[in-house]
Amino acid sequence: MVRSVTQEHRRKDVVASAAAARIVQEAVKPDCSAADLAELATADPGFAMRLLALVNSAAYGLPSKVTDVRRAAGLLGVRGLRNLALSLIVGDMAPMNEGGRLLLANSIRRAGAARAIAAALGERQPDELFTVGLFLESGLLGVAADDPETAAALAGCPASHRVVRERAGGLQPHPERGAALAERMDLPPETIEAIRRHHDDTLPEGRVAGVAWVAERMAAVFEGGAPQQARDAAIAAAAELGLDEAAASRILDEIPAMVRDGASAFDRELGEQIDLDALVADANASLVEMNLQYEEIIRTLEAVIAEKEALAHELEEANAQLSMLASTDALTGLPNKRALTQALARDLARTDRQAETLSLVVVDVDHFKKFNDTWGHSTGDEVLRVVGQVLKTGVRTGDMAARYGGEEFVFILPNTDGDGAHVVADRVRRKLAGTAVAGPKGPLFVTASFGIATVSGPGCKDAAQSLFEAADKALYAAKEAGRNCVQRAAA
Repeated sequence: MVRSVTQEHRRKDVVASAAAARIVQEAVKPDCSAADLAELATADPGFAMRLLALVNSAAYGLPSKVTDVRRAAGLLGVRGLRNLALSLIVGDMAPMNEGGRLLLANSIRRAGAARAIAAALGERQPDELFTVGLFLESGLLGVAADDPETAAALAGCPASHRVVRERAGGLQPHPERGAALAERMDLPPETIEAIRRHHDDTLPEGRVAGVAWVAERMAAVFEGGAPQQARDAAIAAAAELGLDEAAASRILDEIPAMVRDGASAFDRELGEQIDLDALVADANASLVEMNLQYEEIIRTLEAVIAEKEALAHELEEANAQLSMLASTDALTGLPNKRALTQALARDLARTDRQAETLSLVVVDVDHFKKFNDTWGHSTGDEVLRVVGQVLKTGVRTGDMAARYGGEEFVFILPNTDGDGAHVVADRVRRKLAGTAVAGPKGPLFVTASFGIATVSGPGCKDAAQSLFEAADKALYAAKEAGRNCVQRAAA
């Protein structure tokens, strides 16, 4: 029996939501009239009954009782009927369980507060702010459709914690979800902005957004945490909007009754609504609950932070590895041409700035083609690896040895003149000539030719190309001189 009643209630909700959605869609058409919407409302008796119940409820606050849908349509007009339909849609989004009751109570609390704030400020159509307030929690109502337990847990925590908990749990914050829903329903831009910004740290621009922002803080007084502190914050927020303390306190005192009236209007049992004095008296119990909520938030955030830190560390290591791979020659382990180009630009800039001297040494393995042709490419690769190792160990700290490409290598020797560069190059030449390379039929010996060019600052910052050209000429001279020797470019 209980199951059949639940199914029937759900069936009615579907009908009401469908009829309300049709009214919302038709109401935005430029030629739509209240009479047109009244026809849509009366076409579905179930929806018409709910519409009249809401119109006549204390929550909506019409001055006299209305018994005819057409008369209600005439009194409310197109915008009023659309707001009523939107209200029914929000009500139908709340699940028929304890979590749904909590969610709907939170929504009505904001709706009532928003309308009361608008009325106190002298707004001409405060009922429209009722709809805005009702949609502030619509993002959480949307979560309830897929994950009612998570939505209920969020609705039950202090209002100021909700966005933090949503982010910590990997959820899109409900202000963003609610704004997206409002956009799909073609709500006015100022309403969408009010929904999106009702959890902002500071008062947002715009009257509608400002009212919603203060309504959020007034509702938060009744939703866990420290009620006295929340009340002070709500009154301070109201003052930013132009409401004095007496007016703000009066609205706060009326909020529990607003929720009770809303429960009747939506035909839902929303549980006991504790007034502000009782909440303040029960502050110790609320603080205990708030501390439990904080502990849960902290545990969740610690886990999220730890995960992010681990991911950041892994990303840093991966980026470092990628950077190393991108700048390293795979065969010899020396810096590659890209790394050499960057280092030379850096060292030339420093040489220019500090008026120092820099030498560049270009190295070419002698008769390398013969090694490949005679012994194969694997032996040729071993020759290049040995040359790279000799060059790496032959330069000083602060110097750089790199593979430029093929059998050609380069030294950068900062703060080194031509004489000093000749000493380094000749030392490496002799060491290389005396190093054996393992070959297929015994040890092989390899030599190289060296060309040196030197530049001094200031004025050498952009000398990379001319420096290479001079060193290449010196290298060619070394080969012409019989190879396995060092030559310097003309000064």
